[in-house]
Amino acid sequence: MNKSVVLDSGNFKLEMSAEIYKNDPAVNNVILHVMVCSDGFAGTMDMDVGINNLNQFVKQIHSMNEVIKGSATLKETYGESYIGMEMDKTGHIIVSGYLNTLNHKLDFENKFELHYLDSFDKALSDTDNWQYFK
Repeated sequence: MNKSVVLDSGNFKLEMSAEIYKNDPAVNNVILHVMVCSDGFAGTMDMDVGINNLNQFVKQIHSMNEVIKGSATLKETYGESYIGMEMDKTGHIIVSGYLNTLNHKLDFENKFELHYLDSFDKALSDTDNWQYFK
C-alpha cells in the first residue's frame, strides 16, 4: 500500500488505503485495501465499500474518540467482510472483524487502549494521506 492510515497498538495492527472511484455510480465505489495483524495472525484483502459507508465509519471513530463511548463498523456492500470497533466499560477498544477472500478467511478480535484510538482518529482525518481518487 502506498499511502495508508495505520492503527498500531503493538499486538494489533490495522492498515488501510482507499481507492475511490468518484464518477462511478455504483453503490460500492471504493476499493478499501486492508491489512490486519492480530497477535501474529495476519491477512490482507480488498473490501468493496461505498463512500458513504466509509465516511460514516470515519465519523463513528471520531465520535468514539470525542465522547469516549460508542462503536464503529465498516462492512462490505455485498460481501461478508467487516471491521468493527467498540468501546468497553473500562475505556478500552475492542476491535473485531472478518476478512473473507475466495480461498482464505480471517476472523479476529483484539483489545487496545484508548490512546491508540486518538492517533488513529487524527490519521483518518488526513484523507490525503490514505485516500486517492481514480
